[in-house]
Amino acid sequence: MNGGVPKAQTCRSRVQLSKALQETLLVAIAGTLAGLPRNHREHSPESGDPAEEATPAPARKRRLDGTESDPLPAKRPRLTRTDTQNPGVEGEKAEQADETTLQQPQPRPFKHPYASFLQDFVDPVYSNPTSIHTFVSEWLDSVGDREKQCRSDSHLQHSDGESISRQLTRSAPEMCYTRGTDGFVVPPTPASTRSRATEDSVSSTASVRHPSYRQNNLTSNGIYVRHDRTQLPDYISGQVETLRAERDSPSPSSEQIDGYLDELGTLAEGCTEADVEGFLEDTVFPKHSDRAYGRSSGLGSAKSALMSSHLIPNNPESPFRVSGPKPDLLYGYSGALRDGAFTQPQFLAQTSLHPQNTRFAEATTQGLRFPFFAIEFKAAGGTRGDLWVATNQCAGASSACLNAVDQLNTSLPKHPSVQRVDNLSYSIAVDNNTAQLYISWKEDDLDYYIQRVGAFLLSDPDHFKSFRKQVRNILDWGKDTHLTQIRDALDTILEENRKNAAEHAKSRQPPSDGSAATASNKRKSSSSRAETALDSTVCKDQAAQEV
Repeated sequence: MNGGVPKAQTCRSRVQLSKALQETLLVAIAGTLAGLPRNHREHSPESGDPAEEATPAPARKRRLDGTESDPLPAKRPRLTRTDTQNPGVEGEKAEQADETTLQQPQPRPFKHPYASFLQDFVDPVYSNPTSIHTFVSEWLDSVGDREKQCRSDSHLQHSDGESISRQLTRSAPEMCYTRGTDGFVVPPTPASTRSRATEDSVSSTASVRHPSYRQNNLTSNGIYVRHDRTQLPDYISGQVETLRAERDSPSPSSEQIDGYLDELGTLAEGCTEADVEGFLEDTVFPKHSDRAYGRSSGLGSAKSALMSSHLIPNNPESPFRVSGPKPDLLYGYSGALRDGAFTQPQFLAQTSLHPQNTRFAEATTQGLRFPFFAIEFKAAGGTRGDLWVATNQCAGASSACLNAVDQLNTSLPKHPSVQRVDNLSYSIAVDNNTAQLYISWKEDDLDYYIQRVGAFLLSDPDHFKSFRKQVRNILDWGKDTHLTQIRDALDTILEENRKNAAEHAKSRQPPSDGSAATASNKRKSSSSRAETALDSTVCKDQAAQEV
């Protein structure tokens, strides 16, 4: 870590020692000195004997060497006797002192014995007791006056003044810690201790790639992906047959198909979803400028637009939710009046489809109305493309399309002569190898079904032509038959709304003058008849009394 210290570490300042504590330390030192052997005390420099001069030169030299290189000077007074004060010391005594000094192996000197901030603590230690007492006293007095520094300073210094770098290594980036109420660092929670139930819940409710997405998220909300060999209902099967019908418009030439297949070969070497989308928009799906399928035809489209949440099936009893559909390409009807999909009265009728949501018909924020065709592009070139995932996405988008038309049919009056709109929708999951065509429908106003009705190998010329043909047939159905049914349904709803408004206004109309006079005459005639009957009764009573 290059000797660095994280900046998040709390600095510790030195504490001012109280006078009482200083006195206690001095008393303890005095007691320690009292227990020293006599020969230590009698050689004090204060006795007046020139000890330093009596010390042999070799011993002094070894003592000085030890002072300069010994990294643990605190241990030296216990091992070396350099302050002999007896003036009668002989050479034999000096030799004995030399032997005492050599009993401890001299450690190898360090290049940097200590950091600069420890300089004050490794001053030479005095061997005589009085000097030790003075040294400790001075140290105690100076503790509180030292500059308060901590290890979060910008750098540290070696004894020779060389800076110690604080830059952290790349393998240990600076980390942010959370501190608790007590000020201590709270370590991060290991990933292994996280709740697996929480992780499963998040992944299963949000990701269409989760292995249990169909079971948990789709099925629990009434959306079922049926096996492609399951028998279709009769009215659905009849609709599928119309998709396979031949077209009057010419199909691409053989030269064009060969060029398309060459492009597919290039995509097979490696591509993205955007590459696949661009290729299919140029070869299969019509462009916006196409007069037959452009905005002038009433059709509208949206790219990567999130569909309205009120259209997504939601079972309140299920803890799982359908992932918000966001098709790569979505066909419906334009919400702009100038495009001619609907008239102004028909737009007004759409605001009454739901009693609490006047914008129920809007499937996207761009205003696309009553979508019926969703496409999900994937890439089989190493970018996690998966048609199974695309099918899950198509299931959610198709169910939202069905809900829009279902609410339209619900708003129609309950009369046998009123025709309902065919509540069908289509979707495609496609990559640069295969295209899968799905049809969706709703049964019993509760369950949504999606089933594959076609699979096409794009590298096969016949399959490619058939795929392109069925895409165009779906768009033809959408801009002709389906749009006509929706328009008729909106006109019926608009007419029904007008009738209801007229009846409501008639029931609240105040009575006219003629009707008031008639009511007054009726009241008068009834009162006259009552008076005549009363008079005749009175006359009869009087006649009976006279008799």
